[in-house]
Amino acid sequence: MANSNFRAGAVALALGACAPAVWAEKPPLSYDISADRVAIFDLASNEQVYYAVGERGVLLTSTGPVPDAWQSQRLPATDSVMGIAFGENGRGVVVGHGSMILYTTDHGTTWTPVDVSEHGRGDPFMDVAYLGSGRFLAVGAFGLVMESVDGGETWQPASISEDYFDRHLYSIARAGDDWLLIGESGSLFVSADGGEQWEKLASPYEGSFFGGLQTPDGAWLLYGMRGQIWRTEDGGATWKKAKVDLATAINAHETGPEGQVFLFGNGGQVLVSEDDGRHFSPASRSGLPGDITAATRINGKWLVAGTAGVRLWNGQGE
Repeated sequence: MANSNFRAGAVALALGACAPAVWAEKPPLSYDISADRVAIFDLASNEQVYYAVGERGVLLTSTGPVPDAWQSQRLPATDSVMGIAFGENGRGVVVGHGSMILYTTDHGTTWTPVDVSEHGRGDPFMDVAYLGSGRFLAVGAFGLVMESVDGGETWQPASISEDYFDRHLYSIARAGDDWLLIGESGSLFVSADGGEQWEKLASPYEGSFFGGLQTPDGAWLLYGMRGQIWRTEDGGATWKKAKVDLATAINAHETGPEGQVFLFGNGGQVLVSEDDGRHFSPASRSGLPGDITAATRINGKWLVAGTAGVRLWNGQGE
């Protein structure tokens, strides 16, 4: 997948089956799943517990200030898990292929499936976010958007556009007090009221975006297919393309200790900007294998996830 993108590829694979998630009460694993031998698609933390979710319903957890040892847990589902988010009081949600939704009320010790088959045909969810006040939002293929107002226990379809919308949505991004929905064909929506109402924005790029962020100086940054990185300082009214010499898909982001913007992509690629996202250059050789899907900074190191698993990275190499 060095010249493709894991998000678009994951949607294509999921739609090939196009069936609701299969729930299964699985016994405890009789063996540990190695953290560097399973594809991981998202990361989260909650009260010094770190979570990594990925293929075939795998959940890895690590406890302590630095996640250097991982325990395996098999969720009661057989499909790939694409997103995880935690709210308050130990409540969390995971989403994935087959319109999979599971919620926890005990910090991830146990997970309960939610049947949303009456609302669709098993299209994959690609991301989930906690919006506050007990509200979760999940997005996915063909304009799939669902929300929960009771901490993840029940879900209803959510409307983001008065017009017909059937593009894949890949990411939910926090941008200061605003929220962004980001997807294929330049799909871009913004909410200034915590996800109650959404406004469609004109996109600077007709291809797929895979994520976004608010920079340290308050600009919005979108990134995605073929190294596309676009920046706006006026809430999406005007955009400028960041200067970067890269044609690889970009999947994830994080800010550095001195206000840098780091972007992570396929083939272990890491880009860094020292000027708030206007220009990017390759970081020193990362030494990271596979395609990077998520990253977060912890105590001077990076927790990096992707198709080669999850690992700590010191920012220079292995």
